Amino acid sequence: MNKKGLLPYVFAFSGAALLLVAFSRMRSLVLPDASDPLAYFSSSGSGEPYCKWVFSHYESSEYEESWFGRIESAQNEICKIVAEPEHAEASRVIVDRTLELMSLPLVHRWPTYDSFPLESFNASRDLHMSRMHYNRTCYDSSSESFKIAPGKGIQLIEPLWGMLRDPFDRWCRDKALHMDGHTERTGQSKAHIMPQGYAPYTYTLTNDDSPSSSRPHWRSHGIPPWHSSLRPIPNQPQLPPSGSNLAFAPPKNIHLDLGSSYFGIWGTDAAAASGKWFYNTYHARGQPFSRFIAVEVERLEPKKAFEQIPDDLVGAYNLMNVPLSMEKGDRLNTMDLIRRVVREEDFFVFKLDIDSAPIEEPIVKALLDVDDEGREGGVSGLIDELMFEHHVSYEPMNHAWGSPQGVGDLHRSYNVFRDLRKKGIRAHSWP
Repeated sequence: MNKKGLLPYVFAFSGAALLLVAFSRMRSLVLPDASDPLAYFSSSGSGEPYCKWVFSHYESSEYEESWFGRIESAQNEICKIVAEPEHAEASRVIVDRTLELMSLPLVHRWPTYDSFPLESFNASRDLHMSRMHYNRTCYDSSSESFKIAPGKGIQLIEPLWGMLRDPFDRWCRDKALHMDGHTERTGQSKAHIMPQGYAPYTYTLTNDDSPSSSRPHWRSHGIPPWHSSLRPIPNQPQLPPSGSNLAFAPPKNIHLDLGSSYFGIWGTDAAAASGKWFYNTYHARGQPFSRFIAVEVERLEPKKAFEQIPDDLVGAYNLMNVPLSMEKGDRLNTMDLIRRVVREEDFFVFKLDIDSAPIEEPIVKALLDVDDEGREGGVSGLIDELMFEHHVSYEPMNHAWGSPQGVGDLHRSYNVFRDLRKKGIRAHSWP
């Protein structure tokens, strides 16, 4: 979860319960089956506190900042500006790096934390990337709350630049950039996106050592300790006494796709099939979804829909072939659905692309505003990763989107994505 992250632990069995043994150093953790009602953990009384990671702040790269300084005027001729030598080269470096990270063969998986070897920071490849920063917190059983502890973390994310899409895709037509080895021109290229699992990260457990130092302690792939966390549950009488009598519920991996179409195809375009992309990007890498909720307004054939589902998603995949709403009190209210399904400790990936700005805008506004109960951002604290196609008015996208009215321009889109990232959400511009 974006406001939490699990400090890896090792587990020992004791009867029907799993006892949590906290280590003073970071170790790998195979996450338990979250569907198992016995998959709870109690403190071993070893003296080591349970620790997790929370989002601290978002840091735009210098390259991203340079775009914020000129996007208001540049958006009127965005294809021409992206094609300038300076930006063409920066685009090549960024997209080439994301393609390199995303092209890892599917045999490589990360069922455990920190499963990839340490390496040095790749300054020449990652200089343009922006950063998400995290702090470590530890549970104080006396106050039943988490308190700041030594430890800092950083994870890279692609910068906000250009038209917030792959500049090598077809949209700029004769001004589109070209790069050897990258030939996707479908209009659906995701080569500019750096999802969690494919984003280099680093952390330290002390305040004396900067996680951005040059020594080899970056990992190019895998899940970082802030991916998800256990949920402390005080006073569980069904568990054996353990000193502190504190139990922990395991997290789940959850995906909600608003605008899903079929799992393996969208219309006649397999490249636009989001379900298969999310499956390959997360589920197949060793972090299976316990819930995969697909929402589509256009009528789908149930038999055809479920024929496309991989065997290991049967039961986890839920198709809702009805529209959701933002009407207060409606049982299909989008925000209420998320609150019912997702807990703060879970890893939650949300895709929003329903090709209708009047419907999408209230959802995004709810993520950025204070909700009815005074919580900043409403459900934004539940979202770890957001894929969002923001339908605004600018060329060349007006050709595809039909010049949406009253929703702002590319400059506004820049601000929306940065504001979402400032809330701890790894927000990406979906094609």
